[in-house]
Amino acid sequence: MAETNHTTGGTSDLGAARAALRDQLQARGYDVASDTLGLRSDLYVIGENDLARALFEFKPTADEAVASMYQGMWMPNMPPRFAVLPAADTNDSSTEMLEQIRVIPLYFEIDETGGIGFPDLDALLHQYLGE
Repeated sequence: MAETNHTTGGTSDLGAARAALRDQLQARGYDVASDTLGLRSDLYVIGENDLARALFEFKPTADEAVASMYQGMWMPNMPPRFAVLPAADTNDSSTEMLEQIRVIPLYFEIDETGGIGFPDLDALLHQYLGE
């Protein structure tokens, strides 16, 4: 699932980010699931009665997150939605629109060894999942 990031001109391996986030959520004790048919790359944290507690969508840019996640209606009682984005998009002007449509940006960084980290993950989990 390599995707070109048109904002930076670089390539972000969203598949590697997805695997890293799954591992990090599971390491924190969350049950994580995804589309069993493999048609979508989203992950979600399983909650009570097998309902989603949080949804994570992987996007190559903030612009694409806005375009694809600004569909339908998201009610306040629904689980939080996270747009998982390359850290290069941290200051992208589209992040303001993400906030307006109740999408929480979660940025990932790739270190010099190819390791993927999510610097704000613990703070966001605490804020939105109360953990």
